[in-house]
Amino acid sequence: MPDQPKDDRGKPCSIAGLSPRQIGWRALGLPSVTPDPVTSQEQRQTTGPEIAIALVGGVIGWVIWSVGIAPLIGSTLWIFGDVLAQATFAVVVSMVFWYSFLGWIRRARFDRIADIYLGADRCASCGYTLAGLTPDPDSRVVCPECSAAWDRTRLGDQSET
Repeated sequence: MPDQPKDDRGKPCSIAGLSPRQIGWRALGLPSVTPDPVTSQEQRQTTGPEIAIALVGGVIGWVIWSVGIAPLIGSTLWIFGDVLAQATFAVVVSMVFWYSFLGWIRRARFDRIADIYLGADRCASCGYTLAGLTPDPDSRVVCPECSAAWDRTRLGDQSET
């Protein structure tokens, strides 16, 4: 299990949440068609593990259908219908696996994801905009929304405020 994400002061924080729309775009699995540039960049960092988890889920779904469901329903479906039903079940299980493990994957890649959010002047913990905020004396910008602190040098807009 990945460690709890931490801000630049070493305090535990969350990972910026994805909206239902962003999750929907990610479910397509193609970063190039995701309209939000931050989500698209993040998706590029997590695509490999996401695909692996989805494939494992699909295989498990296929096996569950073959071993548990097909014997119960018998061969009432003609061959194409049975394969189509089995494939549909495998895709549904695959998506459930993907969605269930997405948080774990994002936690494991938090440092990379934080760099993407911070590079876009957004808090890596909550997604709130950090543009224009004055750094504390220790050169950290504190998010007014969630109180996570981030080094000023990690933010995309390096102009002094």
